[in-house]
Amino acid sequence: MSQDIRQRLDSHVAPNRKFETALNQGKVTASDLTVEKVGVSTRHIDYRFNEAKSHEAASDVAENLVRRVDYLLEPLAIIERDPSESKIQIRSQKPSHDGDLRRYYEVNVDGRGVSIQRYQSSGNSRQNDDINLTRESFERLCHDLDEASAPNSRK
Repeated sequence: MSQDIRQRLDSHVAPNRKFETALNQGKVTASDLTVEKVGVSTRHIDYRFNEAKSHEAASDVAENLVRRVDYLLEPLAIIERDPSESKIQIRSQKPSHDGDLRRYYEVNVDGRGVSIQRYQSSGNSRQNDDINLTRESFERLCHDLDEASAPNSRK
């Protein structure tokens, strides 16, 4: 599976194009993906399950992701669970700080899939920020999204 992702990254020559690949449990899409020799940059990573999940199953996916994805800039933690809408929100435990500017990941999990974005905020305003990953980390994240979504998956 990683070989397939690696080949797709190698053939992704144009900057700011949509990246899409099917995996075992779902499909990964990265909008505006730019691929360079060592890394990738995107504004949004989306993973859609092949089959919709119950709130309990989506909650299991969120817990699996927090446990598995320990290689981003900040550790992740579940912040909020909304059973009425079957949504789970994950964020960076401690955002990165650069003066007054804070940067953090926000991961939303629901019965349809997982959405990952990075934000920068100052005061009460926040803006979308680039997700910058090494190519290996991007491949690993794709793999972890898929593995965390597998029924009865525990690391």
